[in-house]
Amino acid sequence: MYYSIDRIENNIAVCIGDDEDIILVSTDKIIGDFSEGSILVETENGYFRTDEEEEMSRRISNFELAENLFDE
Repeated sequence: MYYSIDRIENNIAVCIGDDEDIILVSTDKIIGDFSEGSILVETENGYFRTDEEEEMSRRISNFELAENLFDE
């Protein structure tokens, strides 16, 4: 399952899963560079890693959706 970082507060990332569940993740448990909007995937050892490929795919998809709203 993928999670999107909604916001970061006091070294805690507030993340929203694809199923819309909200989880809190300590920033110490995130592997890789991250910021609000980053996409995370949980690893087997309880850590989370960033997934830049999935993030880029979602950004492109969202851009295309927004662009199509104004083309009509």
